[in-house]
Amino acid sequence: MKKCPECGNPSYDGAPICGNCGYTFPKPKNSVPKREDIFKKEEPKKVKPSSDESTLDILKEKKLIIGIILLITLILICGIFLTGGSYNTSSPMQNVDSAEYNEGSFSFKYPSDWQETNLTDEDHPGAIFFKTTNNTIVEYYNVSSSASSLKEINQNRISHAQSVGASVTLLETITLDGRNASNIILENADGNYTRYVSMFSDGELYVFRLSGESVNSITSDEINGMLNSADIA
Repeated sequence: MKKCPECGNPSYDGAPICGNCGYTFPKPKNSVPKREDIFKKEEPKKVKPSSDESTLDILKEKKLIIGIILLITLILICGIFLTGGSYNTSSPMQNVDSAEYNEGSFSFKYPSDWQETNLTDEDHPGAIFFKTTNNTIVEYYNVSSSASSLKEINQNRISHAQSVGASVTLLETITLDGRNASNIILENADGNYTRYVSMFSDGELYVFRLSGESVNSITSDEINGMLNSADIA
C-alpha cells in the first residue's frame, strides 16, 4: 500500500490516482540494466600455441639448417672431385722434365734431374742406379725367376730381410701398368729404410729397390710418379 502525499489516503501500489482527492501518482521508474552491461563484448581469449605447433616450427628450422649444411658439403665434394679428377687422370710425369729408361720390353720415366750413379749390386750385375734430389738411391733390375707367384717371391725376400735384422713396415699389393705388383717397406737394422716394388710377368721379375733415411724419402711424389710410369710391352 502507498499513501497519497496530498491527503494521506491509503491506496494500493499500482493505483494511478488517489481515490480520495484525485492526486495523480507519479509513474514508477523501471530499472533498466546499464547499457554497458548489456552490450559489453567479451574479450577474445588468447590461445597459446600448442606444443605440436612449436615442435613443428623447430623441425622446420632444423630441416632448413640441415639442408644448408648438405648443400655446402655437396659443393665442397664437387670442387674436390673436379680439381682432383683432372690431376689424377694426367700422366704421372706430365708436369716433370723427364727422361726415359728403355730396356727391351720394359720402360719407365724418371725426372731428368736424377743422377745416374756407378753403384753396383753383386747379386744383380745388370742393375742401374739413380740418385734423387733428396739423396734417395733408386735401383732397378730384372731377372728371370722360377717362382710361381709374387707371393712366393715376397716370402723369400722377407725371410732374408729378417735374417739380417730388418723388420717389415709395410706389405701390400698395388697396381702398376694394369698389373698386380707388390710393395714392401723394410726398416733396416741401421735405422734406414728399403722399399721393394716388384712386377712379375711370364717368368720375368722387374724390381725397383729404393733406399733412404726415412719412409717419406722412398715414397715421395716423384718416386711414385716414376713407378706409375713403368710399362711392360
